[in-house]
Amino acid sequence: MPTTRVPLPPTPFRVADALAAGCTADQLRSPALHTPVRGVRMAAGSTGDLEAVCRAVALTFRPGDTFSHLTAAALLGLPLPSGHRPLDRLHVSSTAGVRAREASLLVGHSGAVARHVFQHRRVPVTIPARTWLDLGNATGTGAGAVLTMEDLVVLTDAVLGLRHPATPRLELERALAWFVGGRGRAALRTALAASRAFVDSPMETRVRLLLVAAGFPCPVVGADLFAEDQWVARPDLCWPQARIAIEYDGAHHYSSQHQMRSDVARRENLERLGWRVIVIYSQDVLTAWDATCGRLLTAFGDQGVDPGSVAHASDASVRPRIVVARR
Repeated sequence: MPTTRVPLPPTPFRVADALAAGCTADQLRSPALHTPVRGVRMAAGSTGDLEAVCRAVALTFRPGDTFSHLTAAALLGLPLPSGHRPLDRLHVSSTAGVRAREASLLVGHSGAVARHVFQHRRVPVTIPARTWLDLGNATGTGAGAVLTMEDLVVLTDAVLGLRHPATPRLELERALAWFVGGRGRAALRTALAASRAFVDSPMETRVRLLLVAAGFPCPVVGADLFAEDQWVARPDLCWPQARIAIEYDGAHHYSSQHQMRSDVARRENLERLGWRVIVIYSQDVLTAWDATCGRLLTAFGDQGVDPGSVAHASDASVRPRIVVARR
């Protein structure tokens, strides 16, 4: 009588568990399976899915192990440099006194703290504030640096914009105070000072940093503009004193007719109230920045305002609300 073959468990699974259940070594060599780390199998069709790979690798974790650094940032959906490939190496932190993980796929770190870890989509990940601290050491120009200072500000803006879990500026300030003697602390302090809440995209951060570097005052970020009690618009950046707004339009703005009509209507409403709306696209930032600065200087001149007379806008803990007087 033929022996009934025990089906493989749902992926991912530990090899030891499958063998204990009666699966055969031949089954474990199926081309439908992939081995991300020794002793684990996952579906071969999911090897390009970071979350799936992390769930598989997490089956080998010891108590206190957690995904951290660049891997945690990628799992949290934080923006990283375009050249970074998160599946090349996974960063795993272990508790102090426990030997760091070693494997061809893994980069091991030590110093994980239980209160700095939470479950994110079924895998342990360092909380955003701790992930931010860990990445301060990845900034610079030396060997091992993967983030520029601009990248770190982009990342900081994104952390401040997280909703689940929410990570306000005060939490980052407390994290930095706890991080006494930590490597990258100076870079983190600089990035936090330059960061702003209510940023919608990495490119908006880069535009703001370029504006300040070009000598313009730091604009207000993500403010709601009202004419009396009626909402008018929420420009990406603005200088209320000069009645100038900047809108950065990414690809999604012109991929939808509804979005385009909505954008045009809001801009016309602002212009009727005496505002200048400067719309910029990626090429205006990447290949024609000098011309873009010229457009802004012209706008300030047309509005009768000297940019040098406008103070830098500070960060806000609640979204700014600006009442626009009708003209």
